[in-house]
Amino acid sequence: MNTSKKQSEGRKSGGSAVPRLKSVLIALTLGLLLAPPVSCQQMIWQAFNDSGSKFYDEHDYERAEKSLLNAVKEAEKLSKDGPELVASLKLLRKVYLALDKQALAAQVAERLSTLGASEAGGETSPATSGEVSTRSENMAPKADVASRPADNSSPARTQAASRPENADVAPALDGSTDSGDKTLRREGGSAPSNSASLSNSASSSAPATSVAGTGSASAPVLASSRGIDGELRVGQGVKKAVELLKLSGHISWEKSVAISSDGLRAISGSDDDTVRLWDLQTGKELKRFDGHDDNVNSVVFSPAANTALSGSTDKTVRLWDLETGACLKKFEGHSNIVLSVAFSPSGNRAASGGYDGTVRIWDVLTGKELQVLQGQLGTVRCVAFTPDGEQLLTAGSDRVITLWRLKDGSVVRRFTGHKGDITSLSVSADGSKILSAGRDLSIRIWDLAGGSELQKLVGHGDWVSNAVFVSGDTKVASGSLDKTFRIWDVATGAEQDSFTMNSFGMWCLAFTKDGDRALTGSNDYSLRFWRLSN
Repeated sequence: MNTSKKQSEGRKSGGSAVPRLKSVLIALTLGLLLAPPVSCQQMIWQAFNDSGSKFYDEHDYERAEKSLLNAVKEAEKLSKDGPELVASLKLLRKVYLALDKQALAAQVAERLSTLGASEAGGETSPATSGEVSTRSENMAPKADVASRPADNSSPARTQAASRPENADVAPALDGSTDSGDKTLRREGGSAPSNSASLSNSASSSAPATSVAGTGSASAPVLASSRGIDGELRVGQGVKKAVELLKLSGHISWEKSVAISSDGLRAISGSDDDTVRLWDLQTGKELKRFDGHDDNVNSVVFSPAANTALSGSTDKTVRLWDLETGACLKKFEGHSNIVLSVAFSPSGNRAASGGYDGTVRIWDVLTGKELQVLQGQLGTVRCVAFTPDGEQLLTAGSDRVITLWRLKDGSVVRRFTGHKGDITSLSVSADGSKILSAGRDLSIRIWDLAGGSELQKLVGHGDWVSNAVFVSGDTKVASGSLDKTFRIWDVATGAEQDSFTMNSFGMWCLAFTKDGDRALTGSNDYSLRFWRLSN
């Protein structure tokens, strides 16, 4: 009796599931039939665009070109000026540059301009299937909130200030930072714009006959916008840097460059995932180093200049043999993007820092991790050994310079004063002074032993890309997204010289030891070598 009852209930239960299943199937069918056509069209465009992106990542540029041409056609069916079309055109331009089809790349750039989008602008492409929207080091922000005055009346406020791909949104003035874990993102985020807009009045970083009604028609004028620590500064007698060489080879944005101590060679790291070695006398590419699985954010020569280090978005640091091109060591331990690498003066140790908020010390010969330095550091953007190799300086989004004793991993002291991310650190040859620069537009000289601030160098109108001691530590050379190089006197803090470089961009920067030459990453993916002396 009980068994029969249960079987009857089971049949009833099973039978009731059938109409429910039918209802679901009918609803799904109606949903597909009634779905707007644009959804299907979106899927077709997405398929072609994803294929083009995949082929581009694999350096199969011919197939990438075919896929993206189809993507452009499908995007036009969605909208004549929509984000899908912009995204496909931007990637197609990169493919044409990789194929050295300059005329076609220029045509695509012109079309992007008519759509109101720079060919390398700050717009982000529509997220592909499975792509996360968390901001990473590969995405350029739409505006620098921290280093801009709140003047909404300025005409320049209508344009977002562009930033290179290796630049995050600057920290807010309330002291918050961008520390914390970041989700990694492959190439495809926004790239640097062709210009770094200044948003304080109608000022420009290039020489002009007049700026905001000042200056004269005969004398060049340099205007800088006021940032966190900046002030509106107009200088007379600005010179034009002389372009000596154009170094072509990279197919995406350069994120780091370094010049050998003899000034004869350079290395560069790029969004195309490669490291390249260059001859600075001829401009010829000497070697290409493949192995990283993602963007190369930092490169540096060893003291002997026979090897080089690179740090990448793939979370690894690699040691390269500059003669053979072989990867000698792969240092693994970081849990997120690596932004900065450095050799110790002896060359037997290396340091690296990045998004995971740690600094790691490595044995260069064995590849072994020797130390991990950590503690409320935020994003570590720069690391530098002292000349004796016994101490290490670190800085980044915490806006603080930390001096570490490597013998026991303890903090010796902290240097405070910057109001934005610190992006550049160096130490004088005698080990007595520290030089720092960053997104608050200031460059600062510190007494290493005492911790006091000796000089604050103010004049740049945008983020400072790099600053180094030159000419026997008597001068400082600096460069900025305002497209100017400046030379400063260490003793007085006075600006001695300034040079402009037109509109090529300065997404990464390195100087020779004397400060009379500079190497920059440009808007067209080339490197340019400049002379800064008369």
